[in-house]
Amino acid sequence: MINKLKTQSLLGNDDLDFNRRLGMPVEVFCPKIKDTVAFGKIEMFDESALLINGNCFQIEQYLFFGCPEHR
Repeated sequence: MINKLKTQSLLGNDDLDFNRRLGMPVEVFCPKIKDTVAFGKIEMFDESALLINGNCFQIEQYLFFGCPEHR
């Protein structure tokens, strides 16, 4: 899990937008229940939330994994 946090975390809007533009799926992980709650393409996002598979996820409440723009 630590390696995943270091190499695949989407930390900012640039990373999220990069994945959205390329149509790459992202994983939505809920730290509260310690499980993946969604996996799919970003349909839209703004400063506070993003939409995946028709579900809205607050950026501050979840961890997002995918392909970071720069690392």
